[in-house]
Amino acid sequence: MQGKNISVPYESGAIPTYFAEPSSGKGVGVIVVSAIFGVDDDTAKICDDLAQAGYPAMALNMFWEDEVEAGPLSVTPENAELGKARAGRLDREVGNAYIGAAIEEMRSLDSCNGKVTVFGFCFGGPYVVEAASRYDVAGGMSFHGSFVEKFLNEFSNINCPLEFHYGDNDAVAPMAAISQVKAECEKWDNADVFVYPGGEHGYMFPNRGAGYHAEAAQLSWDSAFKFLSKI
Repeated sequence: MQGKNISVPYESGAIPTYFAEPSSGKGVGVIVVSAIFGVDDDTAKICDDLAQAGYPAMALNMFWEDEVEAGPLSVTPENAELGKARAGRLDREVGNAYIGAAIEEMRSLDSCNGKVTVFGFCFGGPYVVEAASRYDVAGGMSFHGSFVEKFLNEFSNINCPLEFHYGDNDAVAPMAAISQVKAECEKWDNADVFVYPGGEHGYMFPNRGAGYHAEAAQLSWDSAFKFLSKI
């Protein structure tokens, strides 16, 4: 199954978005918030795999309005610096508004059953927490989320289930940060943290070479589909 490029209405413009949907039926919608590299092949495949399992999924280009580099970046050390810089240029409230527009658009589609979740990868992790705090979503999952520990004050406004998946060898989200997230999640009945031995930052992405951890990725996918089946 392969998706297509669509546009999500936003104010006077439209957010470029990759969208994949099941061949038939309705399912829980998934908004995918990418890493700093944007909507690359790994991100598109995540949407395709979700659609194949019966869940319509869209990955919006969070950087579409960036004046320096709006498109996807290949994974190189140089592009990592470009990606970090443009992520820093994105106003968080604007980013949250993008996600709100995508949630509204997803809910209107025939392949969505009206329930919407948010999945965030790396840079997208904190946006899961903020979306759950701000919007009427049915759940959220963060995979090797960067700096989630800075957004723990949002938890008091969240009523939907959340999951956080990490590797224990993540240089960007180290165990000290993961421990903070875990301590907060232990205060709530609907939030869980999973940590996989040997997993590095970006372990979910096959195109990350040695950084890809097949076992941790599969366990995360198993948990994701179990999570969606309960929504």
